[in-house]
Amino acid sequence: MHSRVTLSIPNARKVKAMPDRRCKHLFAMLSDYLNVELPAKNCRELERHLQSCEPCIAYLDSLKKTVEACRRYQVRKIPAPSKKVRDALRLALR
Repeated sequence: MHSRVTLSIPNARKVKAMPDRRCKHLFAMLSDYLNVELPAKNCRELERHLQSCEPCIAYLDSLKKTVEACRRYQVRKIPAPSKKVRDALRLALR
């Protein structure tokens, strides 16, 4: 017998809970799926599951948005401290 989980999805209608073991197994594949690194067999399995599992669809959508945000994030180069700041640091560290 499977234990059941209910996921809360903001702004969504109440969804039927799915067996947690099955969803957890598929959650582990979602990153590879988004990176197009998942073998075709697993891809088909995941896509079949996503046709009827709203919590997994919501999780995939959230993961897509997170990946997109990370890809847009750009590290800014921190400017070198001014001579005044360097001198103050040297004095403070003596």
